Amino acid sequence: MPAPNKAAHLRRVQQELGYVSDLRKIMVTADYNWVEAYEPFVRRTYTEQRLLDSKTKELLQIVVEAALRADADQIQSHIRTALKEGATSQEILEALETVALPMGMLAFRRGIQAWANEVGLEPIEPSSG
Repeated sequence: MPAPNKAAHLRRVQQELGYVSDLRKIMVTADYNWVEAYEPFVRRTYTEQRLLDSKTKELLQIVVEAALRADADQIQSHIRTALKEGATSQEILEALETVALPMGMLAFRRGIQAWANEVGLEPIEPSSG
């Protein structure tokens, strides 16, 4: 079996996605067989046109990665691709704005729960009648 052309693989990914993640670069180098098995999953869930168009998928990637505090350059790669797929700067901004309330409130809620537990606060339960 001929050796895989790893550089060609990365060029193809660059052309298809508009970027190549560090994860992919490392895994192509370290375990190309894993990458070959992973590729169909990526195509099916991310790059293949199904019910959601590419623009919508990129907006979802941006929001999820921002919420999970991914590195800025990783988020930027999805912003770049979203713009290429037809998203406007304002659409991306609005998508990112949706992160503020749930992520901020999740952090606040977790902090309040920890505080209440530590200081022994017993929250009032709703009455049944």
